[in-house]
Amino acid sequence: MLKAPPLLRPLSALILSGVFVLAFRFPGALGGGLEPIMALLFPLLLLDGLYKGRHAAWTWLTLLAGLLLLYLWVPQTLASKGGLPFGLALLGTVLLSLWEATGLWLVAVGSRAAFRRLGPGAAACFAALLLLGWETWGFHVYPWTWGAAFGALPWTARGAAFLGASGLSALVWGAGAWAAATLTAGGSLRRALAGPGLAVAFFALAGGAWYLLPRDPARTVDVAMIQPNFPPGQRWLGMEAEMWRRSDALLKAQGWPRAGRPTLLLWPESAILGRDDRRPDPRLEREAASRGVAWLFGTEGGPYNLVRGEAPGRPPFIFAKTEPMAFGERTPGPEAFRRWLDPRLGFISQEAGPLTQDCVFEVPSPQGGLRVHPLICSEALMPERARRGLALGRADLLSNHTNDGWFDRSIATDLHAAQIRLRAPELGVPLLRATLSGKSGLFREDGRFELWGEPLSEGAYARELQWRPVHTPARSPWLAPVLMVGLTLGTLLLGWRAQPRKA
Repeated sequence: MLKAPPLLRPLSALILSGVFVLAFRFPGALGGGLEPIMALLFPLLLLDGLYKGRHAAWTWLTLLAGLLLLYLWVPQTLASKGGLPFGLALLGTVLLSLWEATGLWLVAVGSRAAFRRLGPGAAACFAALLLLGWETWGFHVYPWTWGAAFGALPWTARGAAFLGASGLSALVWGAGAWAAATLTAGGSLRRALAGPGLAVAFFALAGGAWYLLPRDPARTVDVAMIQPNFPPGQRWLGMEAEMWRRSDALLKAQGWPRAGRPTLLLWPESAILGRDDRRPDPRLEREAASRGVAWLFGTEGGPYNLVRGEAPGRPPFIFAKTEPMAFGERTPGPEAFRRWLDPRLGFISQEAGPLTQDCVFEVPSPQGGLRVHPLICSEALMPERARRGLALGRADLLSNHTNDGWFDRSIATDLHAAQIRLRAPELGVPLLRATLSGKSGLFREDGRFELWGEPLSEGAYARELQWRPVHTPARSPWLAPVLMVGLTLGTLLLGWRAQPRKA
């Protein structure tokens, strides 16, 4: 086998890391096609080199370089917003990239081991199984899924209704492993491309089959969102009054509320800071009632990151973030460890709220109560967290309240949006994204989406929303276990069939 000259190995690793970045870096490029194309191509190219004898260290360096290029914005953000010295912020970025790269590297080398011992078919199933397990159970500082890239186009996004985001990740890594293993084993190009071809065929068929899924009756709501561009984390008097000033101007311009149609007013995470909104406050209900709106806003309460909802004639809705983000909001590890470490770091870990059947804000509506389940910032990145909340609350609609002012003008606000957009087609309901400083937006259950404004910008947005909640297979808690069992059996069966038989 001919090996690449030594000088070409760093160059090929850098080029491949660029393909990695293109799978997540430019939402909307080439009409939305760039992300899914690169996300389908990268595993094939990465595993092809690994299977053909490229040293595993180059695979690891490729993944590390891709993540470092993707996270170029992190050191400056940590330094300017987190108060860290730039050197320490740079070290943190490298450690973050090392951790995430090592997880994907283990998936790659594990699939190579399966290829060498069990053959191409087993390698494809095992690569898909490892990727699915890593995304489901692996610890991620900032949760993400490879399959999120397929939210860039409506017809590929609808595939998430059947497999979920992590199922799509497993599909394309399995397809890449099949192609790489077949080519390495001397198979024809036609046979090798059958794996990626079947993946593309799945997206095409799923995009059409989505229209056959059962649906609930139509829901309608007028949605108003305020994006204030407040400085992140700063508490000052008059935050609520300023938000009402902007909200009243938007409602007046739209002529809302309208007879026979509910109006939902959304404010982002950290719209109101500096007070404990766990306490009873009849004034808040009066604010919503005087305007005839249902009002859902991001606030705080002691050690909790909260959203609170107020609607005329209803008790207040108070919901705390159930999954505080590791390092950013909460020291990871056992409670005793946090109690010991937090005072030494000068840090107060956020408390996690419970996820119960009371996790929905009910909007009064002539059609009956419209049930909204909020996801606070990074919670929307977690498919299983969103699925459980929707199921417990029997929600008709998802909202995401985000403080992305920490990201400055970096690409991070786009990366966050790209990673959460599959929650809508996965669960068959729209997702409304209200941000502190851009980009706010709307992700629809059929895979379409729109983002408004730019980072660090003000905005006031209004949309008339009509949809029918779709009962998707990805709503089932059994989807991931069934996929894992199927891939395990596929690995064993195909590996057994590939073993040489005695004469």
